[in-house]
Amino acid sequence: MTRSPPDLGVGRTYAGESLSERTARRRQQFLDAGLQVFGTTGYRTATVRQLCKQAGLTDRYFYESFASTEDLLVAVYEREFDHLQQVVMAALVGDAAQDDPTAPIEVALNALFEMASEPRVARVCWLEVLGVSARVDGVYTRTIERFAALVVAFARQRFAAVDVAEAEARMLGIALIGAVSQPVTHWLLGGYREDRATMVAATSRVFRGVILAFSG
Repeated sequence: MTRSPPDLGVGRTYAGESLSERTARRRQQFLDAGLQVFGTTGYRTATVRQLCKQAGLTDRYFYESFASTEDLLVAVYEREFDHLQQVVMAALVGDAAQDDPTAPIEVALNALFEMASEPRVARVCWLEVLGVSARVDGVYTRTIERFAALVVAFARQRFAAVDVAEAEARMLGIALIGAVSQPVTHWLLGGYREDRATMVAATSRVFRGVILAFSG
């Protein structure tokens, strides 16, 4: 596919938008298009033409922000997972019940499963990024490790825990992320048969069990 030349309207304002604002808006349109296409028909069958049609833009503007569909997949994944992480961490540090210090965990899990109940988000974050390339695998692994580290840091701050070696704590955090990721994947592929309350109740038992095992 022949790429059109970039927008050369440096400093020009059209319809009240500067060049940088137009570029940012078009990027957002492609991110939204990526979520729709990757989250429904999937990444592996997606084409630039299909993404442009969904965004209502031309390939000229696609290549303005992304070098390939893989670049767009990574950007969509990072946007959605960053949002998910922010929602979960906000729930964890929100109103903590004094009588039950583990209560924020259920609140956070409810927030996570509420986001995962959007099939497009669940598909992009838990299915479409797997096995694409070594580069995307690296993005996925680093994202999970960062999220796991935040969970461990929260647990250490909130609960008086026995001394756990750093390597074990790191793996424990990743295991807890896995205790959520697999149920989300099953939930998505199973057509959301179980209600969200069931998903939250089941996974919160895992988290509470780990906390009881490692609290002093």
